[in-house]
Amino acid sequence: MKIPTASDGTSFHPVTCRRAGGYWVGPKGRELKFTSYRDALAALNLMAEPHWRRPNSKGNWGIVAAVSWT
Repeated sequence: MKIPTASDGTSFHPVTCRRAGGYWVGPKGRELKFTSYRDALAALNLMAEPHWRRPNSKGNWGIVAAVSWT
């Protein structure tokens, strides 16, 4: 599977993107929580426009969208 990367250079990482016992993916208001990184990554790979939550440089959690894949 491919790993999505946001415009700020952050990617969907198994350690940094884990929050509250899981991974939150999907656009704001329609997010889904996955306890498994692999399941969350699989869901991102199926999305037309992948979104996920991750902490920014100040530690605040926000939603980003994929602009590329690795």
